[in-house]
Amino acid sequence: MTASQQPQRPARQENNGRPGRPVRQDRAAGRALHVPRIFGVFVQARNLDRSLSFYRDVLGLECDWKDDTLALLRSRGDGVRTLVIREIGERARHGLSEPGASRIAFRVTDAADLDRAEELLTQHAVHYHRCHDGDAAWLSMRDPDGLRVVLLHANEASLAAAPPPQLYWQE
Repeated sequence: MTASQQPQRPARQENNGRPGRPVRQDRAAGRALHVPRIFGVFVQARNLDRSLSFYRDVLGLECDWKDDTLALLRSRGDGVRTLVIREIGERARHGLSEPGASRIAFRVTDAADLDRAEELLTQHAVHYHRCHDGDAAWLSMRDPDGLRVVLLHANEASLAAAPPPQLYWQE
């Protein structure tokens, strides 16, 4: 088959001003599994206690379980564990060129939460950046093993539209 005979890919369509294709919800609705929420994000850490201190003492997650290898955390007031930290020693690596998580984003519901987070990050000597783009504002930092962690505040209308631009960024 020559290049001129190969089927042409459809042009990318615009979705709320950003590149991408609209998602067709109706095709998969009848056969898709209903998954109401994420059970957990698994983070591999070089040192469990150091990472636990960051996620618990700086970001305010509550620890439900900890042993010598594993810690299970959740957001305050939420009964669902959302973060699992597993110590694997010096083998832990995080990078965009590798499969796996490259970033964890937590949503805060009040813009003042970003101010309070800045105070805590400063008290714990965690380097961070505060950014603003349209209706979204966020703090970006790294956990003790270098994994990018983002605290995002955005209104419902902006979250219901196309994804925020920062999801496309590679850091």
